[in-house]
Amino acid sequence: MAQQRTCRGSRLRLAFFLIATGGSLSVPSFAADPVGRREAIDAADAAAGLLKPDPNVPVCATPPASGEQLTGDMKLLGEGHSMQISNGGGGDALVNIRHADTRKLASRFYLRSGERVTIEGVPDGSYLLQYAFGPALAADCKTFTRIIRAREMPEPDQLKTQVIDDDEHTEVKHGTVSYELSVSEDANVKPVKIDAAAFNAE
Repeated sequence: MAQQRTCRGSRLRLAFFLIATGGSLSVPSFAADPVGRREAIDAADAAAGLLKPDPNVPVCATPPASGEQLTGDMKLLGEGHSMQISNGGGGDALVNIRHADTRKLASRFYLRSGERVTIEGVPDGSYLLQYAFGPALAADCKTFTRIIRAREMPEPDQLKTQVIDDDEHTEVKHGTVSYELSVSEDANVKPVKIDAAAFNAE
């Protein structure tokens, strides 16, 4: 079963596809996501790759590779679910995967514009995706010097291993979740606006 949701602000679309065995995905209605003038300008500049870091603010000396876990408690398994995240535009991003029940950070990674990562071996759980854009990684190499825009998915993804065991065979099935970050002026399903403190919390 494959289903599609499109999540985007006034200039940002986050579309993702959920591929899993059985189950269903409902799409509720969401409140408006107002965008201030400064944020709208910054978001447009980020999309065009025009954001420049402040020369007076220290930045990460050696930026990590896309997909490298920077912080969080997620321990990947030899076999498990997979998450694929593509950054089709909007500048370089930081992506959070949070435990939906506790809001604790499971994983944070850097994702350069135009690149895609696949995380294999994700354990069973309920996970909430967050993303943010900024001009440059800070000196700690795991946050931005300034967050231009931060959003989170309006509802979590439930990943649960299914085991089919009958007289003929035993089959283990894992879920696959795919997300694509890209820029758009249209909107139908909106992600939730969050502030920098909520995004940076571990």
